Amino acid sequence: MTTAMAYATAVLSFGEPIIARAEENATQDVSTDVTDVTENSSSAASTDQGAAQTDSSAAASSADGAQEEAQELSPEEQAALEIAAIMAADPIGYDYEFTMEEIVLMANVVYREARGSFNGQVAVAEVIMNRVQSPAYPNTIQGVLSQKNQFSTYSWASGRSAEETSPDMINLCLKVLSGEYSYLNNPNVLSFKRNDGSQTFYGKTLYTIIDNQAFYSI
Repeated sequence: MTTAMAYATAVLSFGEPIIARAEENATQDVSTDVTDVTENSSSAASTDQGAAQTDSSAAASSADGAQEEAQELSPEEQAALEIAAIMAADPIGYDYEFTMEEIVLMANVVYREARGSFNGQVAVAEVIMNRVQSPAYPNTIQGVLSQKNQFSTYSWASGRSAEETSPDMINLCLKVLSGEYSYLNNPNVLSFKRNDGSQTFYGKTLYTIIDNQAFYSI
């Protein structure tokens, strides 16, 4: 056998097993890599899931704590917090230091005096505050609203608690006091009544009509 033939025989005899071993080694390497990647991915996913569960638990715990804290507040305390938040954001338009009891009373009077009319409610609230600022009337919301023969809804409103009062009406009154809400834009509008076509009312002149109410100015 020539050297060339011997070489060829050796290649044919040993070539296939060598290739097989190479494939086997490559397969083992790939398998090892896949196993490592799978284990690493599983470990990372497990870690991420654990962190997510921890974050979710912390958020849920925080939410539960806030809910429990809110549930512990009485309606009066909750209303006081809402008032404080609004006042922190909006400076007072009227020069007046009010109490929560006055705002609740005012909100109920405004609601009944101009029920169903947002602009009318804003205007009624302005009239109340115009009177507080006027030397011709008491200088407190309580004094203005309880004045004899002035607000027919006072008796009903004075019996309403903060819990029974509409938060929207409280907010409306606070917005009027802050100057954010204003329809009349006139400090001299001091009276209003159901519109009957009268141009004057107790020495005051018709200023504007809002829905079914007439407002009068000095």
